[in-house]
Amino acid sequence: MKLQTTTPLTNNQYVANPAFCGYTRTKFGRAIDSFIKEGHNSDSACQQLNTILNLFLKHLSFASKLGEGFRGIVYKIDDKYVLKVNKHIRDMDVYPKLPEGNIFKGLKSYYGASVVDFNKWVKVLKNVTSYGKHIQAGVPDVKEARLTLPEKAAVWSSDYLPRFANLPQKCYDALAHDFAALNKVKHNGQSYAFDTNNPNNFVLAGKSLRIVDDVDPSMQSEPNTVAGLLRSFLEKIDLDYKAPMGLDNVGLRHSLMKKIILAGEKYELPYMRGENDLKTWNYVCGEDFYYRDVISGLQELRRTCPDKKLRLEKVKEFLDKEIQVGYNSFYE
Repeated sequence: MKLQTTTPLTNNQYVANPAFCGYTRTKFGRAIDSFIKEGHNSDSACQQLNTILNLFLKHLSFASKLGEGFRGIVYKIDDKYVLKVNKHIRDMDVYPKLPEGNIFKGLKSYYGASVVDFNKWVKVLKNVTSYGKHIQAGVPDVKEARLTLPEKAAVWSSDYLPRFANLPQKCYDALAHDFAALNKVKHNGQSYAFDTNNPNNFVLAGKSLRIVDDVDPSMQSEPNTVAGLLRSFLEKIDLDYKAPMGLDNVGLRHSLMKKIILAGEKYELPYMRGENDLKTWNYVCGEDFYYRDVISGLQELRRTCPDKKLRLEKVKEFLDKEIQVGYNSFYE
């Protein structure tokens, strides 16, 4: 069913006002609620949602832009929903439909799955930050304040790293849970992987870490690894640049590395899959210690200690011995 609209936009009731404080709902957001509840059984709910979407797309300058990646731009609808607009695809033949089966429903930290699909150009997602702002991992690529590489490296070490290295262990445990859960998802003969090449795909919302980008199909078995988490939080500044590995940040890097490895062990994630993961281990260990010693020690503990509770204690002891925290750490 192709729906059309010519209704003019008379005010900003369809878009979230970025200056408004508190929990906001818009006419667009309430129309999404109605469509999810009534689905394809209601032509009026379908028509109303399509009408408002077209108005929203014609007046994006009024909308609050929340973020931008390689594939798309995310705009705030209200505190419950956002709209993701693909930068490389434009298809004006839009009409709403509910996603066909949510194969990612077991993921607790994943906010990249659509709640309403229109086409490959636009889709509605849950708002990752219902209240307040979120903080992207790494250094966000903000066009309005474009930084040089040395400036990005300085921000990574002085702002990002202290904040994320001092998050509670449970934050990284939650991500490892979803990595392990996604490793079990199989659909049409494919596995699925989170995009760990861009740290900005992970955000801190309140006291929780969440994943916001698309999940990609993979032909690998269990493609979500400890190395993937290390890549996002320790190897990369952003999509393009490597993080600085220096004496000024060694303690915080080691603290964060230990939390990530321990989280991966709790959910028995693969340590690595393929050459890219091997390069990540090599980079984040650098000259501080030999990465093969760390991996072989972890593999030996996993092989010889089947009792998970006991093994986690031994892994922590091993990491405390193998990975020295350093003098400049804020490690808890």
